[in-house]
Amino acid sequence: MPSDYVLKRNVMDSNRIKKIAKRVIEDCHTDRKLALECYKYFKNMVDENPTDSVAKNLMTDCLKLAQTSKTNVIKVMDLIVKLESRGSQDAGNLPSTFRELEKLTSEQKN
Repeated sequence: MPSDYVLKRNVMDSNRIKKIAKRVIEDCHTDRKLALECYKYFKNMVDENPTDSVAKNLMTDCLKLAQTSKTNVIKVMDLIVKLESRGSQDAGNLPSTFRELEKLTSEQKN
């Protein structure tokens, strides 16, 4: 007869949240790097043909994407600092941190 699996630690443990945050930060770093590479590509296109409005718009979009990735890293770090400051308190306050993470992800979709 199978037995129920019992976790040794809480699923929403602060270490697990930190690992997830680390992956998000690494992904943001990669996104920023790729966005800046795309910006350089479109900048070269504009240098060759200054009247190419599509390339100019894409340059702007790449810069927005690069800035958004940097802003998201700052937001994640802010949430981690808040989590650390709440670490001494009971787990009852953790769901508000997850609401903030959910709000952050919903902002990225918009």
